[in-house]
Amino acid sequence: MRSMKARLTLAGVCLAFAVTPLAAQQPARSGHPPMPHMAGMPMMDCPMMMSAMPPGPAAALQSASALKLTPDQRTKLEAAQRRLDALSAPGMDSMRVIHTQLMALARQPTLDEQAARAALARMGRMHVDMGLAMLRAVHDVNETLTPAQRDSLAAMAKRRH
Repeated sequence: MRSMKARLTLAGVCLAFAVTPLAAQQPARSGHPPMPHMAGMPMMDCPMMMSAMPPGPAAALQSASALKLTPDQRTKLEAAQRRLDALSAPGMDSMRVIHTQLMALARQPTLDEQAARAALARMGRMHVDMGLAMLRAVHDVNETLTPAQRDSLAAMAKRRH
């Protein structure tokens, strides 16, 4: 049971990190400092990290001219990006709050493991919700683009990494 919770938490963290390419494409919101980078952490080896996540609607829209998007495709991708943005912003705000709570727990003389578990469980639920939103957006991209456009977008994303 404990191992399953640890795996689910790690999977949630991996999904959250998969958000990074999409979040990086968005302008910074004032008043919200970025979350610290977690390089060197074991989860950085997670296969769901940036290079494994297929490009979302923002990447397709940025490459609109190269992909020769039709007006209908552009409209569908813009709608997918708006849906993703609407779900991502509150999720990131919640994760910032949880991250602050976890950092405060780490600075305490004695670790309150129960409080840490509760915060990590909340973060895991947020990661799952955000991961699903991202996967829906990627699915929308795949449903909107032609096979040739999907291949071109994937090749462009590969060159960027």
